[in-house]
Amino acid sequence: MRVLFESSGDPRSSIYISYCVARLERHYAQAVQETIRSTETSIDFGVFSKSAVRFMATSHMTRRGPFQGVRLVRGKIHDPEGILNRIWDAIGKPILKLKRLLLNAGGLDRTRMLIEMPEPAIDRIVEDLRRMFKRLLPLCRGVKTPGLSAASKILFSVFPEIALPVEKACWKDLFHAVDYVDIIRLMRTEISAWESRSRKRLNDCDPQGSITLPVFYNAVVVRVIREESNIGL
Repeated sequence: MRVLFESSGDPRSSIYISYCVARLERHYAQAVQETIRSTETSIDFGVFSKSAVRFMATSHMTRRGPFQGVRLVRGKIHDPEGILNRIWDAIGKPILKLKRLLLNAGGLDRTRMLIEMPEPAIDRIVEDLRRMFKRLLPLCRGVKTPGLSAASKILFSVFPEIALPVEKACWKDLFHAVDYVDIIRLMRTEISAWESRSRKRLNDCDPQGSITLPVFYNAVVVRVIREESNIGL
């Protein structure tokens, strides 16, 4: 475990984690908040497409590759190659199915759903994510990129309570994995371990209490990678 724990094995301080969250770029943080808000109670193609465009643009994924040129213009989506329609055709039905499962999760706190969901339900959820991820890869693949990061960010734009937007530098260098589900399970395990060791809730590192556990985790991932490489992601 390398994200929420120091190299010594000690859990990172809540002050450090709060700092990581506060250091997220303003436009990125705003896109995350809007993603969480817009996908809270329902999902359809309109919600999906606007959330995906907003988050992909803020993550600099629309400058080249399959999402090049995709943007919001006066509240309307400009999608010259129809990539969002093709993605919805590929995973729209699984998105709706998984969204119903999450909405019917027995009143669980959405921001903590990743670790408070019972294990059998998590098993089903991650398998649904695995299938969607595999369907996304051919659509998200670019000339020079395998599409892993883009696919993970599409899933986060729909399921910010359980999905992690994984930066290109993190797959092999940090997580040593290419299986998206392995990363989701590692995140869940590490968050649970951090809360047990620190005797705190990860959510308490955000005074507003409005962001999901994957957002906290990703904020620390970004900071750890930057500190180790001395470059921006």
